[in-house]
Amino acid sequence: MFYAITTPPFLMGADDQSVGLFPASSEWTVSQAAKLLDMSEACVNELLDIGILEFRQDGGRCLLKGDRLLEYEADYRDKKEAMAEITQWAQEMGLYDD
Repeated sequence: MFYAITTPPFLMGADDQSVGLFPASSEWTVSQAAKLLDMSEACVNELLDIGILEFRQDGGRCLLKGDRLLEYEADYRDKKEAMAEITQWAQEMGLYDD
């Protein structure tokens, strides 16, 4: 099984439509996961520590399970979009200032 994800803006090529294909069994480093999720490595490590993201130790590094990471990324993206929409509504109603 393969997952297709739209590449985050900081990884896109000139066409701005890049898509990555990753085997479901792939493993990601903390650095790669941080880039995918657009967050710091410290935030990814916190998600590992509290058990939100699955990983295995390989020597001194953590390897995250690709399928679970991509599921989390999709859920995280949906929540970010929902929060942006709620913030916009609150601004329009005068309930929220930047």
